[in-house]
Amino acid sequence: MRVRVTKMHGNGNDFILVDEFKEVIIPENEKPKFVRAVCHRNFGVGADGALFVQPSDRADVRFRYFNSDGSEAAMCGNGIRCFSRYVVEEGYASNRLKVETLAGVLELEVYNEDGWWVRVDMGKPRFEKESIPAVEDVWGYEIEFEGEKYKLYAANTGVPHVVIFVDDLNFDIIPLARKVRYLNVFPEGTNVNLAKVESRSRIRIRTYERGVEDETLSCGTGSVAVAAIASELGMVDEKVEIITKGGVLRIELAKDSAYMTGRANRVLDGFVNVKELYEV
Repeated sequence: MRVRVTKMHGNGNDFILVDEFKEVIIPENEKPKFVRAVCHRNFGVGADGALFVQPSDRADVRFRYFNSDGSEAAMCGNGIRCFSRYVVEEGYASNRLKVETLAGVLELEVYNEDGWWVRVDMGKPRFEKESIPAVEDVWGYEIEFEGEKYKLYAANTGVPHVVIFVDDLNFDIIPLARKVRYLNVFPEGTNVNLAKVESRSRIRIRTYERGVEDETLSCGTGSVAVAAIASELGMVDEKVEIITKGGVLRIELAKDSAYMTGRANRVLDGFVNVKELYEV
């Protein structure tokens, strides 16, 4: 069996896209297995996650996102930009579109000006413990790690994110991030962002993603969470540039929503030989 796939990335956060708009390609019960195999960086194509394009009766198109470990997540900021560019290019929707996700129906605008850009209405960030979810209030929650104390702030921007503000990002974030990711206070786990505020309009971040279980080059929902939490703390203005390892994301914070704008790159169209993909 040969499956047509498209490889895309948003600021280096990379995805394998499977087009199921007209018919199911990967049976539902096989999707986690397929995703784990195709996302493997040695035995598969290699990616942080997989996107499935499906029809929707609530919007123009339905977005499905799976982490590289095969777990499905409600949202992915960089992923939905890549997804939206694809469906516009393929003619499934106009450049102003509505996309059904597990986090709700989102509105996006796709445009091509010196490269493909996508602006996403990410909805209103949520800070209450029930929405994150957390078993207790974690706004300013303090932990100690290797003799240092860190304050945690959390938000749900489609998926849960913890933000830790630091003065220096030049260290191995993985041990600290993994400790936070698995804290008992987060019953579903969490993504973890280390952030350095450089000015009222610029923050540099590094992100550890749940489901990938490693640092990624960029995270859209994480960038929105960092900007929103920094705004709540009075650190930044309404428009913020988030500098990730993979590039810049522009975040605009409004009263009832947050908007993210970033690039979407389509780097490969080809076929996967599924039989050999599973022969490991």
